[in-house]
Amino acid sequence: MLERTMTVEAAVMENPKVLQELQKLGAEYDFIAMESLEDALKSLGENCDAFIKRIEGGTDFKDMDKVRKMSKEELIHYIVDEIHPYELATTEKIDEIFRGAIKKYYRERGEQLFVIYEVLLLIKAELVSHFSSEEEFEFKDALAGKDVDFENLLAEHEKTIGLFDRIKYLTRDYKMKAEEPEVQELNKLMGELDEDMRRHIYIENEILFKM
Repeated sequence: MLERTMTVEAAVMENPKVLQELQKLGAEYDFIAMESLEDALKSLGENCDAFIKRIEGGTDFKDMDKVRKMSKEELIHYIVDEIHPYELATTEKIDEIFRGAIKKYYRERGEQLFVIYEVLLLIKAELVSHFSSEEEFEFKDALAGKDVDFENLLAEHEKTIGLFDRIKYLTRDYKMKAEEPEVQELNKLMGELDEDMRRHIYIENEILFKM
């Protein structure tokens, strides 16, 4: 499985298609082999998550045809009215299931679950802070037609993806082995939230912020 933090060399060893795609983008392998895959792709103007998704045979993020046809105003309202509430509600639901599972299965897997839960709490705090800030400041300014510096939001996106990469690693790609229904539900919900968050960040970084 490809990871954004692995070196280009390691990524090529993991999947030879990486080299072919990098060469199509005009990269010279010898110069970027020791860079992280994410940094190398950034220098080539390529989104890392979209690149990995393409390499590993995934399809485009859902409903992107509709999203790409939206105006700036429509896209901001879509993010604020649909994406933010869904992700906050899903995070809250995951939080609730985690607390119940830790209490119920503390002897069998309490330590494992709590380590993952700690990262979830960091994600939850980051999302609440990030969403409230961009809705109150950057998005309001963008809707008012002002020039907006999105550098802070871009940096926060990187932090958020790093937290999701961490929780993805701890859960073995959201495939914790368990018979407990609560843990199976956590696998499902965390995988869905991860996918939606990467889609959300792609929409902002690659579409909205470039409008």
